[in-house]
Amino acid sequence: MFFSKPTQSIYLIVLFVNIFIWIISELILDGSSNTLIAMGANYAPYVKKGEVWRLLFSVFLHSGISHLIFNSIALLAFGNLIEQLLGKRNFLIVYLCSGITGSAFSVALNNNAISVGSSGAVFGLLGSLMIYYLHIRKSNPIYAKNNLIGIIILLTINLFYGLTYPRVDNWAHLGGLLGGIFSSSILLYFNIRININLIISILSFIIWGCVIFLLINT
Repeated sequence: MFFSKPTQSIYLIVLFVNIFIWIISELILDGSSNTLIAMGANYAPYVKKGEVWRLLFSVFLHSGISHLIFNSIALLAFGNLIEQLLGKRNFLIVYLCSGITGSAFSVALNNNAISVGSSGAVFGLLGSLMIYYLHIRKSNPIYAKNNLIGIIILLTINLFYGLTYPRVDNWAHLGGLLGGIFSSSILLYFNIRININLIISILSFIIWGCVIFLLINT
C-alpha cells in the first residue's frame, strides 16, 4: 500500500551513504572536479556518450561540506515524515526517480556543467508531499491547505535562491520536483502494490525516458 509504515529508516540509510561517499571523495581523495567525474558526477558530454549511470550515481555525490550539510538537513527534516506517508519502498522509488530526472534535466539544460548532489531528489520528495496533501484535501481541507501553502513557499524560496546563486543547479531542482510529482502521483492514485520487479521496471522506464529526452535535446 502507498501509505504503509516502514520497518526501517530508508532515509537514514540514504543519509549515511551520502556521508560515506563524501568522506571518500573529499577526505580520502582530493574532492576535485576530476575526482567527482571519476566517481560518477553528472557531466553532459559523458552522459551523452552513453554513460547514463551518471544520472543516478551523481545523486549520492556532494561537493564540499556545506553542500552535504544542507542536503542532509533537508533529508533529516522531511525524510521521516515522507517515509511514513509513502512507505519505505515507495520513498526509495520517489527519491531515485526524482534524482534521475533531476540529473537528466541538468544534462539537457545546464550547459555542460559538472553536477552532483541529492537536492534534486529532495525537491522530488517535497513534490510527493504536495501530491499527498492534494490527495487528502477533501477529507482534511484545512490541514492540507496549510501544508500545501508551506511547501509552495519553501519551494519558491529555494528556487529563488538558486536564481541568485550561480553554482546552484536549478534545472536539477526543477527536474527532481517534476520527477517526484510524477512518480508519487502514479503510486498514490493507482494504489500500486510494490515489489522488486516493479521497482526495476519503473527505474528502467525513467532512465530510458531520460535517455530519449537527452537524445532529443542533443
